[in-house]
Amino acid sequence: MNGSKYLRRLGRLGLLGGVAAVVAVVGVACGSDDDGGNGGSEGGGSAAAATLDDRGYAEGHRLVTTAWLEDRLDDDSIVVIDLRREEDYLAGHIPGAVRLASLSRTDENGVSGQIGTREQVAQALSDAGVTPESTVVLYDANTSLSPARTLWVLDVYGHAETRILDGAFTTWEAEGRATSTEGAEVTPTEYVFSGVPNEAIIAGYDELIAAIDDPEALVCDVRSAEEYAGRDVRSDQGGHVPGAVNEDWRQAVNESGHFKTADELRGIYDDTLLVSDDTSTVYVYCQTGVRAAHTWFVLSELLGLENVKNYDGSWEEWGNRPDAPIDRS
Repeated sequence: MNGSKYLRRLGRLGLLGGVAAVVAVVGVACGSDDDGGNGGSEGGGSAAAATLDDRGYAEGHRLVTTAWLEDRLDDDSIVVIDLRREEDYLAGHIPGAVRLASLSRTDENGVSGQIGTREQVAQALSDAGVTPESTVVLYDANTSLSPARTLWVLDVYGHAETRILDGAFTTWEAEGRATSTEGAEVTPTEYVFSGVPNEAIIAGYDELIAAIDDPEALVCDVRSAEEYAGRDVRSDQGGHVPGAVNEDWRQAVNESGHFKTADELRGIYDDTLLVSDDTSTVYVYCQTGVRAAHTWFVLSELLGLENVKNYDGSWEEWGNRPDAPIDRS
């Protein structure tokens, strides 16, 4: 890995010998930030076999099981949102699940894929029949990529009662639970955010610049190893933020779509110090902040790190700025 700050910290902890191995294990290619989360990572299914209580996640984590959701499908306080492609939804979905309008926009600087405005997000929730009191349960096809991004967006604006269906639709269908091809009847609401917004989980360009030389901050690039090295270029320039470590987001889930256990997750992130006591703030980024939101969920919700921020501009902003510092080594 690159960056003198990172190397100094590795040296203190005696981990320099593991740097090459870290690069090797994160080389699984992943799709774009908008790929819908249809693929799974390599790895065993230990998390799939364990109950949520057995996986050692942080207290208050926001995963729910298929059994939990099935028992509550008739509960009017719960709104289930299907974040797969429309054709997949029409082919069969969890009964009563609704679709959600886009929560992304191109910002005033021309950076695409950014978090939607407060008004845009509120309108999307209104159209989906969500109220400020609703518990929103999110699912996609397999990896919980889109649900993690959506949960992060709702957290930013203050709708905290949001959950992710562990194992996603793949597990629901594999377990033989009921599905429907009928569109849900939605009664639109006039949604107004009433919770406390959480701007501490979103970061901008200037904050990332400052983090490069901050010994108590760590920047994590959750894209593929090819993107990190600048061989897979999706902006004007390829490469990575100087000093950033690389941990592909897909490592956090099994082929079954279940999140790995807390011990397995710590094993992934220990070598790059993301779960080290030396780190006060972890900044995560990808191409447009979607894959980064998945890692944000893992680190903050499942492992309980207190200060994790998603750089929403991500490489879509950084790689298109001629003044941005870039490392390709």
